[in-house]
Amino acid sequence: MSHKSSPVLAASLIAAALAIAAPASAQTAQRPANETLVVTTADTLVTRHPYAESSAQMYSIWCQVYGCLGRYDYAQRKFVGQLAERWEQRDDVTWRFHLRKDLVRHDGGPGPTVADVLHSYNQVMTDPQSQGRFYLSSVKEIRRVDDHTFDVVTKEPASSLLGQLFDKFTITSEEIFETQGGVASYNTAPIGWGPYKLTNFAISDRIALERHDAYPAKVETSPRKVLFRRIPEPDQRVTALLNGEVQIARLIPPQLVGRLENVPSVEIRRAPSNEPMFIGFSVKTKPWDDPRVRRAAAMAINKDVIIQRILFGMADRLDGPVGARQICYTTPIDQKTPYDLAGARKLLAEAGYAGGGPVVDFFTATGRYISDRQIAEAITQMLNQAGFKATLHTPEFAGLWANVRAGKAPMYYMGRGLALEPSEWLSQYFETGVTPRIGYDNPKLNELFERDRKTFDMTERCKIIREISQLIETEAPGIFLWNHQYVSGVRKGLRYVPDASGEIWLPDVRL
Repeated sequence: MSHKSSPVLAASLIAAALAIAAPASAQTAQRPANETLVVTTADTLVTRHPYAESSAQMYSIWCQVYGCLGRYDYAQRKFVGQLAERWEQRDDVTWRFHLRKDLVRHDGGPGPTVADVLHSYNQVMTDPQSQGRFYLSSVKEIRRVDDHTFDVVTKEPASSLLGQLFDKFTITSEEIFETQGGVASYNTAPIGWGPYKLTNFAISDRIALERHDAYPAKVETSPRKVLFRRIPEPDQRVTALLNGEVQIARLIPPQLVGRLENVPSVEIRRAPSNEPMFIGFSVKTKPWDDPRVRRAAAMAINKDVIIQRILFGMADRLDGPVGARQICYTTPIDQKTPYDLAGARKLLAEAGYAGGGPVVDFFTATGRYISDRQIAEAITQMLNQAGFKATLHTPEFAGLWANVRAGKAPMYYMGRGLALEPSEWLSQYFETGVTPRIGYDNPKLNELFERDRKTFDMTERCKIIREISQLIETEAPGIFLWNHQYVSGVRKGLRYVPDASGEIWLPDVRL
């Protein structure tokens, strides 16, 4: 149901629009230094549309601006509500959610209702720009129970539903969308219920937020204003921290950590991550349609050498796609892929490349992930030593990411953020027909994903996920390498505990 805009709403929308349009320098000039947190980001900032980007960073920001149903709290090691107060599972395919009634919209408007949830679901599923259909792919329908209660009905049992929805499914206002120009409202009226308001979004440059003081449990010592400043070059991030231009410099590569050691004004914070770094293949393109060639590539890569010599030991080796910080990790899989150059050459010969290895194009962005170019250069050399004829390409991340999503990147180095729930994201990449990123089709793997979704006993689920992990490792539609240890440089006196997501939940930061 839509409502007419009140004068107060209209005035606040105009103010929001002016703030978004204002030059970044004007925004910065108004901020007292002692109440503003400046954080670096290496991610691209490509759109103000909350459903048109699929990245851990933007999911996190939109959850803090508009609001999500809930999120995973790494400190408590459990899912906690945000817009949802509580939830329960009513049967194998029905989950009931209860919205909070103590929330105030940034413009003083009413709290979220089921109408807003239904509107947001429709936007994710029907907007041509949407990149989020995958996390709602298990949902058959959302049914209204009353204004603040709704049921999510899945197509089949979905044991990982919370992992699919939380931290991703952004709830936006139906009223603002209908009264303020539809999709255009994302530019001019980005108003939600989250703990922070969006005040500036300069494409490819910065995002500015301001604390929403009507948010419940607001903490006075959390930052009043926050600026995410895009600095893709790691040495520039370190320099900005040392110069006092930023308070948190994230994704410090291992070779630059020494610049921050023994600096009195700076503290180094480290955290293991659940972002698996991997090589993905478009398995419908030659030579990657042959599992022998994929396994040869996996055997050619010496993970331990890269971890020790390029990452200075600041990464945790992966054998299979599930790492120690993810749900259902117990112990390493039974059959690991060894580093074996002779074995790789033998597989290539069996695949018909005895006289000369296959010509392959390998893609990576630069500055998007820790030491990504240096790592990709080392991997390229290792592939060539095994008999491949590999050429490295380093496009801008936005272009590479678009090709990956469309299944047009034949071989690429990438990380997958928000990989806490293994089955959710592994299905996204490796289950038939979910997305074209890999294009893999394996009936046995599909059957395991199906069993996993129908299994609610965690012990049994974890056994199935272990089978999934082993099969992916053996067939190698992707090669899993390591989880980085996230290293941040933080100005002394700032209370910030990084977690395995790599993102920042701003209400937990203390200035």
